[in-house]
Amino acid sequence: MRPLALLAALVGAWLLPVGPPGVGVPIVAALVLAAAAATHRPSPFQVTLGVLALALAAQAALLDAGWVVALDLCAAWALAAAAVGGVRLRALAAPLERLSRVPALVPAPSLVYYPAVRGVLIGTVVVLPFAGLFLAGDAAFAALADDLPLPSVDLLPGRTLAFVLVLAAALGLALTAREPLLTEVARPRDRLGVLEWLIPLALLDALFIVFVLVQFAVLFGGHDRVLRTSGLTYAEYARSGFWQLLTACALTFLVFGAAATFARVDSARQRLTLRLLLAALGALTVVVLLSTFHRLRLYEEAFGLTRLRLAAEAATAWLGLLLALVLAFRRRFAGIAAVAGGLTLLAFSLASPDRMVAERNVERWHGTGRIDERYLATLSADAVPALIQLPAGLRATATSSIVRRLAEEEPWGSANRSRARGRSLLRMR
Repeated sequence: MRPLALLAALVGAWLLPVGPPGVGVPIVAALVLAAAAATHRPSPFQVTLGVLALALAAQAALLDAGWVVALDLCAAWALAAAAVGGVRLRALAAPLERLSRVPALVPAPSLVYYPAVRGVLIGTVVVLPFAGLFLAGDAAFAALADDLPLPSVDLLPGRTLAFVLVLAAALGLALTAREPLLTEVARPRDRLGVLEWLIPLALLDALFIVFVLVQFAVLFGGHDRVLRTSGLTYAEYARSGFWQLLTACALTFLVFGAAATFARVDSARQRLTLRLLLAALGALTVVVLLSTFHRLRLYEEAFGLTRLRLAAEAATAWLGLLLALVLAFRRRFAGIAAVAGGLTLLAFSLASPDRMVAERNVERWHGTGRIDERYLATLSADAVPALIQLPAGLRATATSSIVRRLAEEEPWGSANRSRARGRSLLRMR
């Protein structure tokens, strides 16, 4: 465990601070996961989560979009922590809690090495003044010193930070894997009587039914219906309240959790009633999610696709998938949701969101002649394959910032497929 963790930290300090994210990220992630796996024999479920975490970390070598890579790395950490600590909120912080035990891993210092350490320190003090004089007094010696592959002092803070963070991650995961979190004993809770949970759920279902009926009548009734009822254009109505509706759908998961935790069920009839009320709430929430997704697509048709709108689309679809998992796998929901979440984010990343945004906007320009090339210029190199399809004038504006970024030299640890492809395509133009 200790050698692998130290190796991961050294490689991280060497590769990570010297350029944009690239192939160095999955290399370091693989070493960190190997350090965690070396402490025990992982189960198939743990291997699945670990493979998903590594696949998400590998997106740093495939994509240039920093916002997607950041999401992937956060999810990779969450999956790795869940693999060693269990699929629960405590697991996210468990590796950090285990760092308090790191001092026990450090071997006691031996008196045999003290003379050698003192010799190195005294030798450094003696050599430095002479080295400085020789460098200042002879140009050839100074040139030789300049050619030595010594680490840059400017990168020392970044390398130190990378070393500490990677070492902490590797040791934290490894210690958590070696000493798993104890299962908390369920405490007896006060539960709600039948009327205390039946009435709130019935009222909530009724509210959702009314809202769904209004949505069918208004949103799906066309432009004229919207103008008559709200005084807004179709696109404005579609945008208004989107985040509120998405939040309302997300809050239904709290209702499901509260019902499972606090609702007292004393008979088979009450259990059936509870399941029917929750199933109705789930089905109605799916309809609200479809309405929310439809609103967003209408707004995109009017104003084009952006990163935020694409992320909102993905979040809406993800909530729908989670809802289906809750209804289908209530008892095994946590583990299945973790795997599904990793797979969903991996699919989202492999679809290359920035490229999707660029392609949708280029298609819209072909159809309407409208395009925001200044916004497209903020995209990453992932968008280059779509942006080069624009005419020369628009292409120059849309790729201006990308061209400047790709002109910068990168070390091999920052090697990235998307940036390499972008350079190649732009050179051909």
